[in-house]
Formats: sequence, structure tokens, C-alpha cells
Amino acid sequence: MLERRVRRSLSEAQAGLAGLSLRPGGVSSELKRRARDYSGDVFGTTRHAPWLHLYAECQGAFREGWLPVSHYFSEVLDRVNGGYQHIARNRAANTALFGPDVFPDLAYAVNGRLMWADYAPCDLSEVVSRAGDLVFKPDHSGYGRGIRFLSADDLDRSRLEGLGNGVLQARLVPHESFAQFDLPALATLRIGTVVDGDGAISARTAYLKLGRAAESHVISASQVRVPVDLRSGDLAGQGFLADWTPITTHPDTGDAFLGRRLAGMDEMVNTVTALHRKLPLARYLCWDLVRDVTGRIRVLEWEGGVVSFAEATQGPCFVDLGWAWRFSDG
Repeated sequence: MLERRVRRSLSEAQAGLAGLSLRPGGVSSELKRRARDYSGDVFGTTRHAPWLHLYAECQGAFREGWLPVSHYFSEVLDRVNGGYQHIARNRAANTALFGPDVFPDLAYAVNGRLMWADYAPCDLSEVVSRAGDLVFKPDHSGYGRGIRFLSADDLDRSRLEGLGNGVLQARLVPHESFAQFDLPALATLRIGTVVDGDGAISARTAYLKLGRAAESHVISASQVRVPVDLRSGDLAGQGFLADWTPITTHPDTGDAFLGRRLAGMDEMVNTVTALHRKLPLARYLCWDLVRDVTGRIRVLEWEGGVVSFAEATQGPCFVDLGWAWRFSDG
């Protein structure tokens, strides 16, 4: 399983480089050489060179200290997160772990029972009366798969039971800073937080995830990602398609990324670092959040940390943590 994940990640890097090679000027042979040399010197194998090369192409220069995704999967993830990150796959754990205040969870469907977010039993009619338009997110899902949008008119007990275990959330209306791109999918901010060796928690990366015009929600395989400054909330002038094609405007709306800002970035960072402090067992987590129309921060979901886009656009993000160790060397 782990080896398959490593191979898939390497295939993604190689495909990204192949696409970048078709641009005017292609890819840099010097950056490719440096990536190969660095991978061999630091990680004891040239296997991770494609990711290092892709990072360098995205940033236009080679930087020491990068964490290749393939090394992260093969050597780091299990050692820094272990099984604790998998708690996120069970949506109903949100309230028990983090409390009811930040997540927009309205109710949970668990093992044939329906309950409010505080775990008190409830009836479907009560849930529907509380929020007409609902979003259902099943357990053990990711990458935007399995999400269902439900209305009061078409939701009944048999349909809900057919969806399995998961969370029912009220459909959110975004704050104007999250609605700057006229798209049906709710734009979400992803912030990655880490626990260092002394237990201090800090945010290391942030980027905005945007959907496409024909999609109801953000899907990993087709999303648009734009780096966001952790201090100011400013969007970078360049984002990337899911295949690593660099872009400066959204491909469907034509809206430029440069000059846009997410309001209250410091509050959003403080929110997710406080949440991570409640579950410091996994050392790297990613949080997807939005500010709603009332200005309230809502965390939609969380998961074990992903490093590829962070390193390619804002990295090295983890160099002080020592995650580039060759663990097999002891």
C-alpha cells in the first residue's frame, strides 16, 4: 500500500515535469542535475529527484531543505503522524476532539443512528427544519469524492441510510473575501500546521483551493490552487492547475490572482493552531476552512498533512524539523 502511494506520487511528479517541458524554454537541465545530485547526497537515492526538480521548476530556482513527497510518504509520514491522522476519516469525532464551536457540523449519521453534533439523538425532520440545504460528507472519503448536496425536498430516511456514516453540514454562504471568484464551488483555505520537537505548534503553509465552473465543489483532480501569504492573506500572482500548469488567472472566470486578499488571516491561523493544540499527537495536519457571510470562521474538515504544493510554492517549509533524515540509517 505504502509503496503504491510512493509510486503514484512519483508518477505525478514526472507527469508534471512532462507538462512543464512543453512550455516555451522547457525545463532546466541544470535544475534537473541539481535535483538528482541533492537527492543522492541527502536521501541516499536519486529516486526522489523528480519531486525536487518539480519544486525547482515551480520556484525557478533550487533550494536546499526541500522535502520530496516520495520521501515523505516512504519514510516520514508514519513516523510523525502514525495512525492518529486517520481519526480524521471518522467525521463524527470532530465534536469529541475539538468541541462544537468551529465545525459547521449539524448532525452525524453513525451506524444506523442520527444524532446532533453534541451526540444527542435527533429525527431527520428536525435536521431538515434546521437547515434546508445540506452537505453530506461520508466517512473515509477524500479528494472531494463522495460529497452529496441534499435539499429538504429530496431527503428521506431511506436515502440517508444509503449514504452510510458521515456528517451533515449546513451549506455555507461565504464571506466576500472567499467569494471573489464567481464559482459554484465554495473556495476553501488550506492551512498546514506542525508540532515541533519541543511541542510548539505553528502554521507552515497556506493556499486557496478553487473549483471549476462546472463543479459543485472542489475536487482534487481538477482544482486550482493559489499560494496565500500566512501573515497578510495576500494571494500570490501565480497559481497552478492540478497537473502543475502555472497560471495567473482562473481558467474559467479569467480573474487574476494578484491583488486579492483573504480577510483576517491571523485569526484563521490562530484558529487552526488552537485546534491542533487539542490533538498534538499527529505532528502535521492540514485544515480546510472558510469564513462565512457573517464573518465566522468555519473549519470544514481536516486530515493528515500533504506536502507537495506547500513545498513547491512556499518551501522549504519543514527544514527545521529534520524530516529529511534517512531514517534507515538510524
